[in-house]
Amino acid sequence: MIFLKDTKIYARVWKVEKFEKYLELKISTSEKNRDGQAVYSDWYPRVIGHAFNAIKDSVKEGDTLIITQGKFSNEKYVNKEGNERRAFRFLILDAEIKDAVSDNADTTQSAKETGGDDCPW
Repeated sequence: MIFLKDTKIYARVWKVEKFEKYLELKISTSEKNRDGQAVYSDWYPRVIGHAFNAIKDSVKEGDTLIITQGKFSNEKYVNKEGNERRAFRFLILDAEIKDAVSDNADTTQSAKETGGDDCPW
């Protein structure tokens, strides 16, 4: 497993499913390739613990999420046929919702950090 701590990952929220003790999200992040073009990644994290308590009542589609703590793991499971498999798991342990951005230079920065306004998939 890999723990992410004390860093900021900016992600655009595309889907929110709320359960009693956690959230299931669809988010995207981006980075620039060698040609300066944005390359997008979709993620399907589960939000638990402190992050869940902090954003459960306010997170919505289109928000920018700032993830400051997380855990990545490659967990074993047994499928229906009895074969052992592995699945990638991303847990968000601490996060906040970025404040609404006004029409100024900060809008450009936010779009860069979160992959723009449109989900590429």
